[in-house]
Amino acid sequence: MRARYVYSACIIVETQDVKVCCDPWFTPGAYHGSWYQYPPLGRDPIGVIGPVDLVYISHIHPDHYDPQFLRSYLEAHPNARIVIGETSPAHLARKMQLDGFEPDVIHEEIFGDTQVTIVPNNAYAEIDNLDTALVVRRGELSVVNMNDNPFDEQQIRRVLRVVGGRPRVAFLPYSAAGPYPQTYEFTDQAAQLAAADHKREEFLALYSRYVEALRPHRAVPFAGTYYLGGPLAKLNTLRGVPDALAALEREPDVTVALADGGDAFIDARTLEASATRTNPYNPADVNRYLADLSFFGYDYEREIVPLDGRSLPIGPLLSTAYSRAVARSSVAERFWFCLTVHPGVFWCFDVSHDSGVQIRSDVSELKPRLELTLDERYLFGLLTRLYHWSNARIGSHYQARRVPDVYRREVFEFLNYLQV
Repeated sequence: MRARYVYSACIIVETQDVKVCCDPWFTPGAYHGSWYQYPPLGRDPIGVIGPVDLVYISHIHPDHYDPQFLRSYLEAHPNARIVIGETSPAHLARKMQLDGFEPDVIHEEIFGDTQVTIVPNNAYAEIDNLDTALVVRRGELSVVNMNDNPFDEQQIRRVLRVVGGRPRVAFLPYSAAGPYPQTYEFTDQAAQLAAADHKREEFLALYSRYVEALRPHRAVPFAGTYYLGGPLAKLNTLRGVPDALAALEREPDVTVALADGGDAFIDARTLEASATRTNPYNPADVNRYLADLSFFGYDYEREIVPLDGRSLPIGPLLSTAYSRAVARSSVAERFWFCLTVHPGVFWCFDVSHDSGVQIRSDVSELKPRLELTLDERYLFGLLTRLYHWSNARIGSHYQARRVPDVYRREVFEFLNYLQV
């Protein structure tokens, strides 16, 4: 048994019985045009991946579920089956069906002497759980793929039961996406850089927590590898995303940083890696690569064009979306969202109860609050379900200001319901 690293969250787990490709993302400009890969693969990813039996998609985020690439891959390899895990709500299954795919929702399947198991994540009690993990086991050998899963002790226990003790190889998250701190207002850049450092440490600590809980013989840091492109590229230094080699420094006894290029693998029996990466990415090289990219604008800039220069009907759409969202809200304490697309004009609403949408020029008395500044076209696409708030957040497509500077997950999830 061996596992080959291709790019980001894309790995290929292979036994004598079955070959599984995980989360192939190769279409540039994920998250409505903001995410790009570095370093480039340099070769046709369909050829690099080759024929597989199963294509496992862990969750709905576009750096894991890439429908454009998936269509191209299945044209070349039509016998590959798409498999996903069971989640509630079934966001990924429904989206894939709308996109014309027919994924098989599985818990466990046997291929000869190999057991393939998908384990859902249930880290959050009151919001949607999107993620799943993959376990491939053959006898005493096993590979665990935790991709982007938030830490869930129940999921960890199930994974350990499936592998029968401790995994031979575990692919583990070591970084995180999202808009914080790069899109948030701070008192000064030193405070913002300190927040980026804190975020970096938090997710390296998560990597260590996974190592401690799973006790794998070898751990491979992976997934979450991306850079912002286009005008958002200026935010890359503020994202607080560590290089995978930082995970190696954190857990040197078990960590292997597989080399880029699509060919490096780790053998689950010998625990030997065919090639490793020893040097962190050079920021100057990354910046030159991003500057040379062919950038055609973000999705909303190309896809939404108001007729005759007329304003988009943001007010009526937002009022309808808010009434629906607040009816689903479980937030009991008052909290204000203040959205703006033009300086000095805010649409404001309370997520704790239906008080209507207010238009204000001064929001200083509304506390606690979150101010979001975004493009009018993008807000229109978010309210009409052309785009999704989760992708707006992860794609860094808005600027934010929190007063006070405190994060509350249940409040932030309110945005996911803000659609007509």
